[in-house]
Amino acid sequence: MSEIRTVIPDEIDAYLEAMVRTGPFASKAELVRAALVSYAQETGPLAQGFDKELIFSPDGRLYQVEYARESSRRGLPVAGLLYDGGVLITASYTPTTGVPAVNVRNEGKVLSPNPSVLLAGSGLVADFRFVRSELKGFKGATAEEWVDLLALLFWRFTSERGRRPLGTTLLLGTSFGQKPRLFFIDASGAVMEGDGFLMGNLPEGARDRLAKGYRKGTRKDAERLAEELLGAPGLTLSHHALP
Repeated sequence: MSEIRTVIPDEIDAYLEAMVRTGPFASKAELVRAALVSYAQETGPLAQGFDKELIFSPDGRLYQVEYARESSRRGLPVAGLLYDGGVLITASYTPTTGVPAVNVRNEGKVLSPNPSVLLAGSGLVADFRFVRSELKGFKGATAEEWVDLLALLFWRFTSERGRRPLGTTLLLGTSFGQKPRLFFIDASGAVMEGDGFLMGNLPEGARDRLAKGYRKGTRKDAERLAEELLGAPGLTLSHHALP
């Protein structure tokens, strides 16, 4: 067993002596060792080694994926809504002042890599930029082809050694065959399809308001709901729609 030597103040030493006299420990060394073991257990997955690589913890969790989800939850909020005949993605931006600079807006928070596709990300801008680079040259002709490409890209980053999960989540809107569809793609590669999704650092109660207030109507109706859901001081909203 490894030996640890340290110098401690006299008052702490006296306190440890008192604990040994009145407690179940035979010596100060035994008491300190028990305290260190307890601390290591309480510090969580880092001390136990579960998040050094992409491996499952004993309770079946992938901590790196959970950290990636947390990164996406800290991004600026984005809403995706279906309306009669189309799909709307509304993104929020922090306006720049003074000399123009490369910011989230210029990085392309909402992309249209195909006339029938809208793609938005929330989380680490650099990771979303990487996703954008992976789409160059892709000519998918169905919603399923785009979903499969993106889901498999995210999955690779949760299964290959030496990589970390991408710290962004995606909203994918498509209108192939004049059929609007909306998908949410999680940092783990999981995919959900629905009529409305929110992602990013949302105003309090936004998800409840979406659940209670969503009704498929006109594009203007969808824009008003998105503005209600995402509206916050200091943010600028930008609407993007298909068709």
